[in-house]
Amino acid sequence: MSVLSGTRPATQIAAAGYVLVVTGLASAAQVTGNGRYYLAALLLTLPAGLPAIVGVYLAYGLVEQVNAMLLPRADGDQLARQTLALTAPVNVLLFAAAAVADVLLVHQLLLLLAARRAGLRRPPSGPV
Repeated sequence: MSVLSGTRPATQIAAAGYVLVVTGLASAAQVTGNGRYYLAALLLTLPAGLPAIVGVYLAYGLVEQVNAMLLPRADGDQLARQTLALTAPVNVLLFAAAAVADVLLVHQLLLLLAARRAGLRRPPSGPV
């Protein structure tokens, strides 16, 4: 059962589109190597994008160190290519997860606002 199952179809389509756009931007950043796509994905996913960008840098550093230990005789270009190839899916998944977290956060905030307007202490479980 979907967390957003009680929402309107248009809301679900918008949420899915948002996640797809962020995932596309993160994928474009990996394919082109252009940091502007990461910046756009980060700005679109705030506040959950902050842990995602930290995860991107941590994953890169960790994989780079492991590669250097496992392939001590490899040249710098080979290490860089392998590091990027291994971190690319992780980076895209981190930003996709940040987008999903933002969708869930906005959904909970809308439920809370609807509950406050209705004078309830707990959010309703119906559509927003």
